[in-house]
Parts: sequence; structure tokens; C-alpha cells
Amino acid sequence: MKNARGVQDSGQGKPKSTISGVKRPREPTHAPPVAAAPSGDPTDPSLLELQADHRSKIVIEGEFLDPLTTREHMVALPWDDRYEQYVIRAGLYGVHQIGHIPTDHALVSALVERWRQETHSFHFPVGEMTITLQDVAVLLGLRVDGEALCVSTNRDWSDVVESLLGKRVDKTTFRPKSKVAINISWLRNNFSECAPAADSVTVKQFARAYCLMLVGSLLFTDHSGDSISAIYLPLFANFDRAGRYSWASGVLAYLYKELCLATKSKRKQFGGSILLLQLWSWERLPMGRPKNRRNFEEPQLGGEDLIRRPPLGYGWSNYHTFAGHVTCRVQDSYRLEIDALNDGKVVWLPYENKMHLLPPICLESPHLWRTTAPLIHFWIVEMYNPGRVARQFGRYQQIPPVLHDTVASLHKLINGTGKNWPEVHRKYLLSWRNREDKCLIDQRPYDPSEHEQYMRWFSGASILYLQSPGGVPNTYSSAKSIRQIATSIVERYREVTDEETRAFARGLLHLCKEAVKDLLEPIDDDIFAFFDNRRIQQQIVRPVHGDDPGPSSRPSRMRAEGPATT
Repeated sequence: MKNARGVQDSGQGKPKSTISGVKRPREPTHAPPVAAAPSGDPTDPSLLELQADHRSKIVIEGEFLDPLTTREHMVALPWDDRYEQYVIRAGLYGVHQIGHIPTDHALVSALVERWRQETHSFHFPVGEMTITLQDVAVLLGLRVDGEALCVSTNRDWSDVVESLLGKRVDKTTFRPKSKVAINISWLRNNFSECAPAADSVTVKQFARAYCLMLVGSLLFTDHSGDSISAIYLPLFANFDRAGRYSWASGVLAYLYKELCLATKSKRKQFGGSILLLQLWSWERLPMGRPKNRRNFEEPQLGGEDLIRRPPLGYGWSNYHTFAGHVTCRVQDSYRLEIDALNDGKVVWLPYENKMHLLPPICLESPHLWRTTAPLIHFWIVEMYNPGRVARQFGRYQQIPPVLHDTVASLHKLINGTGKNWPEVHRKYLLSWRNREDKCLIDQRPYDPSEHEQYMRWFSGASILYLQSPGGVPNTYSSAKSIRQIATSIVERYREVTDEETRAFARGLLHLCKEAVKDLLEPIDDDIFAFFDNRRIQQQIVRPVHGDDPGPSSRPSRMRAEGPATT
């Protein structure tokens, strides 16, 4: 893959509301392509080689696109204070402290539409942004400097489970037709309660099960929904050895791979650390950001015990939502908010005044946050391009940034047991071992005077906006979207019991019905037949909280009227 190159263009003008994706022409090797002014289509589409099969192409063409679904695993094993020392030694205590945070599927889907496999970055109207090793370290408290998560999977997994967990394997242990995917129900049935009088060996076995559940639920979530891969279990044979792995690079490799796969137009599911993706977005971007309840600077959060201080992501683990279980997070609204991003809405350096509050593991080896060594997770190898987002580190942004080939062939590798991955990825492991020598050393600060030049290049190399010209919605897409929202509300209505939440759901359904009526006549959808028998004319019940989570989380009428009030 060639690097994106461009030269300044004197043209001026406002960017178009939509820029159609184009297939990359083959440029003569002796003549660099010329970047377009902001008002033109991309003239150097080297960053858009995969646009033909990208989700954004469907959005640009005005067709409806379902939000991605995710397999959300709760950490289904109860916590026991006896596990603490082992989880700390394994380097996973920060992830334990944060725990599960509900997924905003509309936000995740809107972000995936902006991800580019060619660069491993999000392409926004303000330029490129990405999740870096700094984000993983600071938000999740995971170690960056260490051995790559790459060991052989050529093992007898029944023996591994019996040896490390101390439980006999039976027909309920593994998912049908799999010898490596452990059923979550089996883990829950066997490791939910560690006996008070358990010896140290038994406590370690229960702690291993907890660590396995932790990484499989929050860091390496797959698409199964009911199982966790046993390939991580040998990493916890020795907790001190586990703590020497670079969990941060492994988590980022897995998330990059899932983001790249999710950009495919026919892809329906999304895995990886959605927790990390969502925390990253809330720290830096305005859309969907909830009201944080925690005061992260409270001295009791770890106090003088630095090791037990939580990572920054802990501050988002308790936030305001609408009453009960009902929220209205709309993918179309998120798209509009991303299209409206400008420099003033982005928090480019969210951590600079909070670093002194973090535990030591978050602050180790900060120079490695800007290494260019590949990220590795067993079968996954992903290129890491921190130079493309130098502004996120407060550093000078090269124009155009260096583009390290993302090696599309690596995405064809799939997980499999019986593979000696250290041998398969020998050259990439050698590169990771030399990570110290691959760090970017340019210490020049970010120069805002260069931003216009950067945007002139970027607007000629990528797609900045996805919505229809003039912000006019596609009628068919909008009606279908509203009906799908109504279906979701009906499903949640049936799940809840408190009357306040049910009343709020009925109000939302009434708004949906009125919106569909305006867009598409006649209404023949039986979704609303369920609703019509339940006194739909009553007034909407407003959220009980005074804090308003933002425009993407409010129904359209409430967005028009302004922030909700008690």
C-alpha cells in the first residue's frame, strides 16, 4: 500500500456535505497526486482503497444500515477479596475496578463507519484520530511494555483446564464442536463461590477462572455470546509472569482487527474491547457522552496505596442515564454530530491534567506510546501508526503523515488451535522486541498554524462527511430507522415492570408513530398495534434526572425543546 501524498492547493471553499467514495486510480510512480481543495472530491484516494466494501458507502448512498450487534458478557463470577493479590500481579486490576459498562450500540456503529482499515484510524471532519497505547494504559490501567501476547495454541485444552482450574472436564465444559471455547455457564456453575476455608491452591484456581472471565468479557469479547476461549488460561499459570505481558498492545491489536472487520458492508457483529472504544470516545468526543457521577479526584480512591488507585476509565463506571432502562440513542443523530465536529468540540489532550491521579501502571514507559512496532495478539498482527495522530500526543503533525502498510493479508488469518503462533509471526515478534528502537523521537510541539494546510491535504485524501447534501434525510431510511427504534422500545417495554419507565416508553412510542406518519402513509406496521391499545395520548414523562446526557440521547421533540428538566 502506498503512502498518501499531496501538495498544497490554493483553492478555498466549504466542504461538500457528501463526498462519494471512489476507487483508487493507479497513479504514475513519478508524479505525486495533487490534493484537492476542501470543496472537491478526494483526488488522492490512496486512503480509500477499500471504500467499495465499506459501511460508509452505504450511508453515503442513503440506504438504511442496521446498527452493529455486540456480544456483551457480564463478568459473571462474583468477586472475592482473596483474588485481589493475584489480579494485581496479573496486571488486570484496573479492568476489574472499571467492570462492565452498558454498550451504546448506535455510538459504536457510528464510530465504525468512520474507521479506515487502510490507516487504522478514524477519519473525522477534524482529521485523523485513533485509539493509541496511551489510551489503553491510561483508561484501562494495562501494561504497555512487556512480552507480546503470542504463545502456541498447540495444546490439549482439556488437560490445560483440568491442570489450571482443578475441575474435571465433562460434556458441558466446552461449546459443542469446540475443544477450546469454554461455556460461561460451566465457569459460573463451578467458580461462583470459593469456600471460606479453601486452601491457597484452590484460591489460585478460582482467581484464574476470574481472570479468564475478565479478559474474555471486557478485553477480548468474541461473537459467541456464551463462551470464552481457553487460549488465555495458560497466561495465568504464573500470575507474576502474566503481569509481564503487554496486555495493552494485545487489547489494541484485537480491537483494531475487529474494527477493520466491522467496516465490511455485510458485517453484522462487532467484538473486541467495546469498553475501551466507548471510554475513548467519551473522553475525546462530545456525542453520546453521559454525565459522570464520580468525582475521580476524591482522595479515597486508592489514597496513598498507589497500586490500588483506579485507572481513568473508572470515572465513567457510574453515570447518569434516563429513568429506568429506556434510552433513545439514534445512529442518525450520531452521524450528524460527527459531521458537525470541529476543533472546539474535540478534547485533544484529555489526560494532561489528570496523570498525577493515576496508578503507576498507567504511567510506565510513556515513550512506548509512540512506538511504531506492530501490535500482536496470538493470530492477530496489526500495524500501529501513532505518527498519523501526533496531535493526540501534543506533537507536530507531519503533512502528510507516514503511512505504514496495514498488510491486508494479515486480516485473512483466523484463530485456530494447534498453531505455533510465535513461529508464524517470528518477524513481527522480533519487531515488537525492538520496540524501543522504533519510537518516534520528534519532540516538536503541535503547531496550530499548520492545521489549515493539514486539512487541505486531508480533505483531498479522504471522506469527511457522510450525510446527504444539505442535511436532508433519506425518507425511506428515516422511516425504517424509526420503526426499528419502536421495535426496540416495545421489546424493552415488555421487560420492565416499574410504571414510570413504562410510561416513558409509551411516550417515546407515540413520538415514533407521529414521525413515521409524517414520513410514510399509510402506517400498516403492527408494531404500533401493540401500542395503540395502551392509552398512547398521555403526555410524555420526562426523565427524572436533571442532568441531560446530550442531544443524541434525547427524543427528537425533546432535542428541539432543549435540555430535559425535572
